[in-house]
Amino acid sequence: MDAMVLASLAKWPNVPAVFGWLRLDARGQWWLREERLNQAAIVDFFRRNYARDGDGRYYVQNGPQKVYVALDAAPYVVRRGEAGWHWLPDIDPGTPRLALLDEGGRLFVEAGGELAVVDDRELLALSEVMLRSADGLPPTAADWTAWQQGTLALQLCLAEGSLPLRPLAAADVSQRYGVVLSPQP
Repeated sequence: MDAMVLASLAKWPNVPAVFGWLRLDARGQWWLREERLNQAAIVDFFRRNYARDGDGRYYVQNGPQKVYVALDAAPYVVRRGEAGWHWLPDIDPGTPRLALLDEGGRLFVEAGGELAVVDDRELLALSEVMLRSADGLPPTAADWTAWQQGTLALQLCLAEGSLPLRPLAAADVSQRYGVVLSPQP
Protein backbone atom coordinates (compact mmCIF):
# COMPACT_ATOMS: atom_id res chain seq x y z
CA MET A 1 0.00 0.00 0.00
CA ASP A 2 1.03 3.58 -0.53
CA ALA A 3 2.90 5.24 2.35
CA MET A 4 0.36 8.10 2.49
CA VAL A 5 -2.46 5.58 2.83
CA LEU A 6 -0.71 3.84 5.71
CA ALA A 7 -0.04 7.20 7.41
CA SER A 8 -3.70 8.22 7.13
CA LEU A 9 -4.75 4.89 8.66
CA ALA A 10 -2.55 5.58 11.68
CA LYS A 11 -3.93 9.11 12.00
CA TRP A 12 -7.64 8.22 11.56
CA PRO A 13 -8.10 4.54 12.49
CA ASN A 14 -11.91 4.44 12.87
CA VAL A 15 -13.29 5.85 9.61
CA PRO A 16 -16.39 3.88 8.52
CA ALA A 17 -16.09 1.66 5.45
CA VAL A 18 -18.00 2.26 2.22
CA PHE A 19 -20.07 -0.40 0.43
CA GLY A 20 -21.89 -0.42 -2.90
CA TRP A 21 -19.85 2.18 -4.76
CA LEU A 22 -16.95 0.35 -6.36
CA ARG A 23 -16.97 -2.67 -8.69
CA LEU A 24 -14.38 -4.73 -10.56
CA ASP A 25 -15.86 -6.28 -13.69
CA ALA A 26 -14.89 -9.55 -15.38
CA ARG A 27 -12.59 -7.69 -17.80
CA GLY A 28 -10.56 -5.97 -15.07
CA GLN A 29 -12.30 -2.61 -15.45
CA TRP A 30 -13.09 -0.50 -12.39
CA TRP A 31 -16.55 1.06 -12.04
CA LEU A 32 -17.69 3.79 -9.65
CA ARG A 33 -21.43 3.26 -9.43
CA GLU A 34 -22.45 3.16 -13.12
CA GLU A 35 -19.42 4.98 -14.53
CA ARG A 36 -16.35 3.17 -15.85
CA LEU A 37 -13.15 4.66 -14.51
CA ASN A 38 -10.65 5.48 -17.24
CA GLN A 39 -8.32 7.84 -15.39
CA ALA A 40 -4.95 6.08 -15.26
CA ALA A 41 -3.91 7.69 -11.96
CA ILE A 42 -7.07 6.49 -10.19
CA VAL A 43 -6.85 2.98 -11.65
CA ASP A 44 -3.18 2.75 -10.65
CA PHE A 45 -4.05 3.91 -7.11
CA PHE A 46 -6.73 1.22 -6.87
CA ARG A 47 -4.30 -1.45 -8.06
CA ARG A 48 -1.66 -0.45 -5.51
CA ASN A 49 -4.10 -0.27 -2.61
CA TYR A 50 -6.27 -3.34 -3.34
CA ALA A 51 -6.43 -5.91 -0.54
CA ARG A 52 -8.52 -8.61 1.11
CA ASP A 53 -9.87 -8.58 4.64
CA GLY A 54 -10.14 -11.58 6.94
CA ASP A 55 -13.73 -12.25 5.81
CA GLY A 56 -12.83 -12.66 2.11
CA ARG A 57 -14.06 -9.19 1.12
CA TYR A 58 -11.85 -7.22 -1.26
CA TYR A 59 -11.43 -3.48 -0.88
CA VAL A 60 -9.43 -0.45 -1.91
CA GLN A 61 -7.83 1.38 0.99
CA ASN A 62 -8.62 5.02 0.16
CA GLY A 63 -6.74 6.98 2.78
CA PRO A 64 -8.21 5.98 6.13
CA GLN A 65 -11.34 4.52 4.54
CA LYS A 66 -11.93 1.03 3.12
CA VAL A 67 -14.01 1.04 -0.04
CA TYR A 68 -15.32 -2.49 -0.53
CA VAL A 69 -15.36 -3.83 -4.08
CA ALA A 70 -18.21 -5.79 -5.66
CA LEU A 71 -16.73 -8.49 -7.91
CA ASP A 72 -18.48 -9.58 -11.10
CA ALA A 73 -16.73 -12.96 -11.15
CA ALA A 74 -13.52 -13.17 -9.10
CA PRO A 75 -11.09 -10.92 -7.22
CA TYR A 76 -8.65 -10.95 -10.13
CA VAL A 77 -8.83 -10.96 -13.92
CA VAL A 78 -6.18 -12.53 -16.15
CA ARG A 79 -5.15 -11.97 -19.73
CA ARG A 80 -2.60 -13.80 -21.82
CA GLY A 81 0.52 -11.96 -22.89
CA GLU A 82 3.84 -12.84 -24.49
CA ALA A 83 5.28 -13.58 -21.05
CA GLY A 84 2.30 -15.68 -19.93
CA TRP A 85 -0.56 -14.62 -17.67
CA HIS A 86 -1.02 -10.98 -16.62
CA TRP A 87 -3.08 -10.55 -13.44
CA LEU A 88 -5.27 -7.49 -12.78
CA PRO A 89 -5.06 -5.88 -10.27
CA ASP A 90 -1.34 -6.45 -10.44
CA ILE A 91 -0.15 -9.44 -8.43
CA ASP A 92 2.09 -12.36 -9.22
CA PRO A 93 0.72 -15.44 -7.46
CA GLY A 94 2.94 -17.76 -9.47
CA THR A 95 2.22 -20.13 -12.31
CA PRO A 96 -1.39 -21.24 -12.70
CA ARG A 97 -1.84 -24.90 -11.79
CA LEU A 98 -5.54 -25.36 -12.53
CA ALA A 99 -8.17 -24.07 -14.97
CA LEU A 100 -11.87 -24.11 -14.10
CA LEU A 101 -14.92 -23.63 -16.29
CA ASP A 102 -18.31 -22.63 -14.91
CA GLU A 103 -21.72 -23.45 -16.33
CA GLY A 104 -21.93 -19.99 -17.90
CA GLY A 105 -18.77 -20.56 -19.94
CA ARG A 106 -16.51 -18.38 -17.79
CA LEU A 107 -12.97 -19.68 -17.54
CA PHE A 108 -10.96 -19.24 -14.34
CA VAL A 109 -7.39 -20.01 -13.37
CA GLU A 110 -6.01 -20.72 -9.93
CA ALA A 111 -2.47 -19.89 -8.86
CA GLY A 112 -0.96 -19.64 -5.41
CA GLY A 113 -4.39 -20.02 -3.83
CA GLU A 114 -5.74 -17.02 -5.77
CA LEU A 115 -8.60 -17.20 -8.24
CA ALA A 116 -8.90 -15.12 -11.41
CA VAL A 117 -11.45 -15.06 -14.18
CA VAL A 118 -10.03 -15.08 -17.70
CA ASP A 119 -10.99 -11.97 -19.67
CA ASP A 120 -13.70 -13.18 -22.05
CA ARG A 121 -11.87 -11.64 -25.01
CA GLU A 122 -9.23 -14.36 -24.50
CA LEU A 123 -11.66 -17.29 -24.71
CA LEU A 124 -11.61 -17.86 -28.46
CA ALA A 125 -7.82 -18.21 -28.55
CA LEU A 126 -7.82 -20.41 -25.44
CA SER A 127 -10.61 -22.62 -26.77
CA GLU A 128 -8.32 -23.54 -29.65
CA VAL A 129 -5.81 -25.08 -27.20
CA MET A 130 -8.36 -26.87 -25.02
CA LEU A 131 -7.64 -30.51 -25.68
CA ARG A 132 -8.64 -33.95 -24.44
CA SER A 133 -5.97 -35.46 -22.28
CA ALA A 134 -6.06 -38.95 -23.83
CA ASP A 135 -5.49 -38.28 -27.53
CA GLY A 136 -4.80 -34.55 -27.89
CA LEU A 137 -7.79 -33.88 -30.13
CA PRO A 138 -10.26 -31.00 -29.65
CA PRO A 139 -13.22 -32.10 -27.52
CA THR A 140 -16.46 -33.11 -29.21
CA ALA A 141 -19.94 -32.46 -27.80
CA ALA A 142 -19.90 -35.99 -26.35
CA ASP A 143 -16.52 -35.28 -24.74
CA TRP A 144 -17.91 -32.16 -23.04
CA THR A 145 -20.78 -34.21 -21.64
CA ALA A 146 -18.36 -36.86 -20.36
CA TRP A 147 -16.17 -34.13 -18.84
CA GLN A 148 -19.16 -32.62 -17.00
CA GLN A 149 -20.00 -36.08 -15.68
CA GLY A 150 -16.41 -36.55 -14.51
CA THR A 151 -15.60 -39.45 -16.83
CA LEU A 152 -13.19 -37.60 -19.15
CA ALA A 153 -10.30 -35.27 -18.32
CA LEU A 154 -9.69 -32.13 -20.36
CA GLN A 155 -6.81 -29.70 -20.19
CA LEU A 156 -5.59 -26.37 -21.50
CA CYS A 157 -2.36 -26.96 -23.41
CA LEU A 158 -0.26 -23.81 -23.33
CA ALA A 159 3.34 -23.07 -24.27
CA GLU A 160 4.37 -23.03 -20.61
CA GLY A 161 2.59 -26.29 -19.80
CA SER A 162 -0.80 -27.92 -19.48
CA LEU A 163 -3.47 -27.03 -16.95
CA PRO A 164 -6.07 -29.59 -15.91
CA LEU A 165 -9.56 -28.26 -16.61
CA ARG A 166 -12.19 -28.84 -13.91
CA PRO A 167 -15.85 -27.82 -13.70
CA LEU A 168 -16.76 -25.04 -11.26
CA ALA A 169 -20.29 -24.09 -10.27
CA ALA A 170 -20.51 -20.29 -10.18
CA ALA A 171 -22.19 -20.56 -6.78
CA ASP A 172 -19.09 -22.38 -5.46
CA VAL A 173 -16.68 -19.48 -6.08
CA SER A 174 -17.48 -17.94 -2.70
CA GLN A 175 -17.54 -21.19 -0.76
CA ARG A 176 -14.54 -22.88 -2.37
CA TYR A 177 -12.25 -19.83 -2.42
CA GLY A 178 -13.59 -17.83 0.52
CA VAL A 179 -14.35 -14.86 -1.74
CA VAL A 180 -17.24 -12.51 -1.06
CA LEU A 181 -18.47 -11.28 -4.45
CA SER A 182 -20.97 -8.76 -3.05
CA PRO A 183 -19.59 -7.43 0.23
CA GLN A 184 -22.03 -6.05 2.78
CA PRO A 185 -21.50 -4.15 6.03
